[in-house]
Amino acid sequence: MKRKFFFASLMLMGASLIANAQGYKDGIEYYKVDKLDNAKELLERNLNSPQTNKAEAFYYLGQIALHQGKVAEAAANFEKGIAADAMNPYNYVGQAAIALKNGGDVKVLLEKARKLLKKDSKLEMEIARAYYDANPTTYAKDIEKCIKNARKWNADDPDSYIFEADTKADKKDWGNAAGIYELAFDKDPNNIEAYVKYANTYFNVNPEMAIERLEELQAKVPNSALVQRELAEKYYADNLGAKAAEQYGKYIKNPNHFAQDEVRYVQLLFFGEKYQESLDLATSLVNKLNPADSKVFYMKRMQLYNLVQLQKWAEAVEAGRSFFANAVPQGSNYEVRDYTDFGQALQTAGFAEEAIDAYNKAIDLNPKNTDLIRNLGDTYADAGNFVKAAEYYQRLVNDVENRKSNDIFTLSNYYLGVADTEGVDDATKADALAKSQKYIDEVDKLVPDNVQIVNQKAKIARFREGDNNNGAALAAYNELLNILDKKPNKEEYARYFKYAYNYLATYYFTKGDKATAKTYYQKWLEYDPENESLRNYVNSLK
Repeated sequence: MKRKFFFASLMLMGASLIANAQGYKDGIEYYKVDKLDNAKELLERNLNSPQTNKAEAFYYLGQIALHQGKVAEAAANFEKGIAADAMNPYNYVGQAAIALKNGGDVKVLLEKARKLLKKDSKLEMEIARAYYDANPTTYAKDIEKCIKNARKWNADDPDSYIFEADTKADKKDWGNAAGIYELAFDKDPNNIEAYVKYANTYFNVNPEMAIERLEELQAKVPNSALVQRELAEKYYADNLGAKAAEQYGKYIKNPNHFAQDEVRYVQLLFFGEKYQESLDLATSLVNKLNPADSKVFYMKRMQLYNLVQLQKWAEAVEAGRSFFANAVPQGSNYEVRDYTDFGQALQTAGFAEEAIDAYNKAIDLNPKNTDLIRNLGDTYADAGNFVKAAEYYQRLVNDVENRKSNDIFTLSNYYLGVADTEGVDDATKADALAKSQKYIDEVDKLVPDNVQIVNQKAKIARFREGDNNNGAALAAYNELLNILDKKPNKEEYARYFKYAYNYLATYYFTKGDKATAKTYYQKWLEYDPENESLRNYVNSLK
């Protein structure tokens, strides 16, 4: 899903984009494929454009209202259509459609329409649809007559075949419906309605074929917003993320796109790892939408997600706070990722206490998610609360089937942190040290000769001896040096060499063996050559 798109570029294209749109005709196309709300929005959006045929636009607005059960609104739109152009026959068909639903006589209205546009196959099929929508059984003979007339007057007009396919689709006879839609676009290779309905009918049977047909259609009618969007939607539904993102990028440039499609595009860019582009578009939408619009909530979410991926932690914290301060739209809820991304941003930016609260809320939503438990434990450790950190990692380690060696190692480290916590009582310290030793020994058996694990063994031993310098960590540090000496890339382990030589030099110096101590100080210096204080000290030794 890797595609690039800058929303800001839309603002710079101006009139050049208008040339790529079909204006109100896009609304008609949406109506014909039963996307009524989209159709209404586009028809109303373009109603006052100089290119709009208002009589035609009002007819389709009336039909939309009628299909939505808004009879008074439908009637008003048909009247407006007649007022705009009394010679346009379609609004009389609209009035007839209302009369048919009410059981009225439509003879006069239909005669008037047919006189205004004689022997026209498309008009005849609109009349057929009026009969069909009113009652397909009652008016079966009238419908059949309309179909015969349409095919007699223009055998190559696709509308009668589309109508026939629609009736098959209404009966869920998908195979025959698809076949007749295909016949329709064979009659008219540029017919958008037939292609789109074929693709929608056939997609669940053969998505590749449905997509192929839409690709053919787009090549023929590249400026149709409906075709651009339908192809993008089919790519998305068929899990063709990269193609979906690219297609949405083209479609979004069409002035007749919808705001909800920009939201989808933001998500596609994000999942295509185009985080900056996704962030830019999400931010533009947040800035231009009404703050009460539910889409603002989702775009603020995407701002947070993108900023976390971009590792812009301070900005991510602010975005997260803004997101959680936003009202949650009806029917929506916070998701686990909302809290984990916010928690990660807070934790990285140094707000450990707030991060703990975020991770806890994530665990409330998904209590068995080991990554969440791990994150929360680490966040408690960042806040200096090793008791809670160990508590969460203990949950991970207690899960015998899913435990990981790294979790056992970290648990040992956090128990050592408990023992080293200021003010802890002797009993708690002893218990924590015992557990730290237990788990480091356990992971040492699972992953032998590991530098970090053996170094941890040495740290525990060194902690036990305190300031006594009694050599409790000698064995562990010697073991560590034996492992390090076998490494071909010793410089990468310089800090571990320094730990070991520091301890050994100090131990032998404390015991009065200055010669051996000096040897280890010199070895330490080899891995810490910029340490001038150490160099001076070594040079001062006799």
